[in-house]
Amino acid sequence: MQTTSIRLITVSREFGAGGSELAGDLASRLGWPVLDHDIVHRVAERLRLDDGTVEAFDEHTPSLLARIATVLIVPQPYMYSVPVEDAPSHDAIAEATRRVITEAAASLPVIVVGHGAQCIFADRSDAMHIRVVAPLNARLQRIATRMNLDPSAAAALVRRADEDRQSYVQRYFHRDWRNPLLYDLQVNTGRVGVADAGAMVAEFVGRSVGHEHV
Repeated sequence: MQTTSIRLITVSREFGAGGSELAGDLASRLGWPVLDHDIVHRVAERLRLDDGTVEAFDEHTPSLLARIATVLIVPQPYMYSVPVEDAPSHDAIAEATRRVITEAAASLPVIVVGHGAQCIFADRSDAMHIRVVAPLNARLQRIATRMNLDPSAAAALVRRADEDRQSYVQRYFHRDWRNPLLYDLQVNTGRVGVADAGAMVAEFVGRSVGHEHV
């Protein structure tokens, strides 16, 4: 039973399920700031890199090929927008991302999207962790339309993005991204619209504040 006011919401999402849209809806309803795409910019500033370089690493782990290339000192200049010798490691990007998220949570309330935030704040009683999912067909259609991709390209992108997010949480937090016990609520946007989900969560957050002051 929730007895502490919710002041921090994390949103984990399957690619194309609408996690960022839900975070934005909640921000409008609650009047809270959202830390989502701006994470890349904040990490770039911290590491004195350009946004494009950080974005290439964002929520990715090094692939087997990339790890081998690093060990063998094989340059892969097409991967970065900075000289290879100055390119950061995936681990450095992940650590900087964690610091950015932790610092943002020092000023509540806040909504954080992705990047293992459900693991970073797993023990906080004032946090609510949401997972956003949708049927694969719905996600493929959404991504194909949004990015003007053919079905096969959309399928490849969705598969890779989901694998990357699973690997990211496994590598840096030693947790299974799909474990339902990491979350307080799972929303299937194939059945429940983003606006309806936002309304339900906002109501729950409002009641948590009321309960604390009873």
